[in-house]
Amino acid sequence: MAVKKGVSERRFPHESVADALERSLRNAKSLRAENAAVVAAARILANRIDSICETGFIDENGKLDNVSVPTFLKYCQSLGLTVDVPAKVGRPAKPKAEAKQEKPKSDKVVQMADFMKRFG
Repeated sequence: MAVKKGVSERRFPHESVADALERSLRNAKSLRAENAAVVAAARILANRIDSICETGFIDENGKLDNVSVPTFLKYCQSLGLTVDVPAKVGRPAKPKAEAKQEKPKSDKVVQMADFMKRFG
């Protein structure tokens, strides 16, 4: 009995990261010659991920490679190959300053404020 492939498996077959990247690049409409360097770097990372995937992401020096996949995903993001908006080039946004919290008023100040509201 033949097993029928689901829609997601037809659209996203099990393949290497390098092959999946090439398929994504073929289907990307917005890429231009100016993206060539990023594409080249992404290809190198895709091949590296495929090679270390077989060893549980342990590199040739016996160390865990926890950098290649996030870096590859950043390259994909910059090429517009992810669902997220492509990363903006430049400085990261400055964090917003938190509103200053008022010091809690002492009971005497609160009592005086209440008194002034009632009788003042």
